[in-house]
Amino acid sequence: MPTPASTLYDQVAYRTLPMPQTHPDRLAAIALLHGMEPRPIDQCRVLELGCGDGTNLIPMAYGLPGSEFVGIDLAHTPVEAGTAAISALGLRNIALHHLDIMEVSKSLGSFDYIIAPGIYSWVPEAVRDRIQAVCRAHLAPNGVAFVSYNTYPGCHLRQAVWQVLQFHVDGIADTAQRLTQARALARFIAECPRRGEEDGAVLGDEMRAVLDHSTGLLFHDDLAPINVPVYFRHFVAHAQQHRLQFLAEANFYEMQEQAYPREIATQIEQLAEGSVIRKEQYLDFLKNRRFRQTLLCRDDVTLDRRLRREVIRGMHLGSQARPVSEKPDIASPDVVEEFRGPRGSAMSTDYPLAKAAVFHLGQVWPQLVGFDDLLRNAREQLGRRSGNPGTDANALLDILLAAYAAGLIELSTHAPRFVLEPGPRPTASPVARLQLQGGAFVATLRHTSVCIEDDLGRQLLRLMDGSRDREALLREIKTHVASSVEIAAADLERKLAEVARLALLVA
Repeated sequence: MPTPASTLYDQVAYRTLPMPQTHPDRLAAIALLHGMEPRPIDQCRVLELGCGDGTNLIPMAYGLPGSEFVGIDLAHTPVEAGTAAISALGLRNIALHHLDIMEVSKSLGSFDYIIAPGIYSWVPEAVRDRIQAVCRAHLAPNGVAFVSYNTYPGCHLRQAVWQVLQFHVDGIADTAQRLTQARALARFIAECPRRGEEDGAVLGDEMRAVLDHSTGLLFHDDLAPINVPVYFRHFVAHAQQHRLQFLAEANFYEMQEQAYPREIATQIEQLAEGSVIRKEQYLDFLKNRRFRQTLLCRDDVTLDRRLRREVIRGMHLGSQARPVSEKPDIASPDVVEEFRGPRGSAMSTDYPLAKAAVFHLGQVWPQLVGFDDLLRNAREQLGRRSGNPGTDANALLDILLAAYAAGLIELSTHAPRFVLEPGPRPTASPVARLQLQGGAFVATLRHTSVCIEDDLGRQLLRLMDGSRDREALLREIKTHVASSVEIAAADLERKLAEVARLALLVA
């Protein structure tokens, strides 16, 4: 059999991490809010175009054993590595294939979720067209596709950086030398003194960012032979040619004009003229957006953009929100409490039931809570026995939907399987334990990634295969760490609790 042709991704590895924004759970939740009937994620088929070594797909397959996952990639080296990992984990619901997107055929069948992260802008025009065609041809009637791409206007400045660096390395054939010279020029421009040159300072800031790029990102993005950003409206027009329509952004909070002052939000609505596409394009202008993660569905699906609050009743909710007040007044309807979460998200409310609900979600994070349980807990916090239960529930749904749109809470159709209380023989996710063999980044059971920076944490995860009790763990850990480090049973318990809060333990 002939050796497969080498690609740039065979030559220089591109480190990938689990992407929660591509998980079918995220896609299904957004689809439900828009009136679609997506396939339940515990019995679905998922296709990833450009799967690499399966770092994104394999944790999905482990977490959803009743679903089927297929990945394809043109680079054979990462596909071989991913296939070896699948074999080591004993997974039977996932397969990675060394395959050109241009050669995808009907034999793959239909999929409920198709994800194409980090491909569209980095391939020739014919392949970009093929990505859209594959999404339409293989997407189930209520399926959702995810496509990420570089976009304008923000990438105009990024393109200047790419062009400067590529000019500098033009004619250098050796990959290592290209990377070294690109970093050297980026450092030179970043550190060059400015004398009132505002434009030069802007480019210098961009070059400083380049210095933080990993080798894979520098090689495959900044020095990529093909890197074609597009305006959002042009991407949507391309999708429409293939009978696909814009559903939403995978990070739904990025679509909300309410993040701006009221007068700005009003102006955006006026400029949009009732078109969600125009509104999104104007938001890109305001944000100088560089990158999009867009969800598409078939154009014969009728979408309800008013958002269906009632579907939240069947979902699980989670939030890292914390009250600004040290001692928040949950019960009083006359006291406004502010809650803050990741990425600057925030909400303020005086409604006791909402305050109690969001407070509870923050207390039990990273666990998710079903809506009925959340409502019951909030009422118990307040000691409520009266009032109109239906009115209470509807008011809470409205506030939770607004908090979701603001990025303060998460909505999930499926509660991930992890435990916060380590059992007698604590067991870490086998996916994470396998990943530790190649580095410090591991996938959590929430389909996020975390870097295990300390040696004690890494050793503990490796040992927690379910065969050791605490005494055995403590005894073996002491043989792996420096003799000068004293480790007591209390230290082990603290570390176990820390690992559990990272959603890395299974029952």
